[in-house]
Amino acid sequence: MTQIRVSPQSLSDAARSVARAAEEFGTGVTSLQSTVTSESPWGADEPGTLFGAAYLAVLNHAIEVYGSHVDLLWEAADGLAIWSDRSATTERDLHARIAAVEAGS
Repeated sequence: MTQIRVSPQSLSDAARSVARAAEEFGTGVTSLQSTVTSESPWGADEPGTLFGAAYLAVLNHAIEVYGSHVDLLWEAADGLAIWSDRSATTERDLHARIAAVEAGS
């Protein structure tokens, strides 16, 4: 079985990287939304109106899904940061306990 070593620093680096990805993805979703909702090139006649209604329904759903993925990335970044902080605290506590035991021997 392969062992995986995780350090508080690598977790912290990963948290920042995922946060950057969330920010960039969020900016992209906002840009996409403003681009695809700015005009109605299909026209205002009956076929254009029918197409536009279907298009907007699908578009709104897609934007919501992309937005939820941005939220998931932010949650992942927060989770990694918490994991990093807890790992660093645990490491410090363990080192302090070991030092106390060594000092008492």
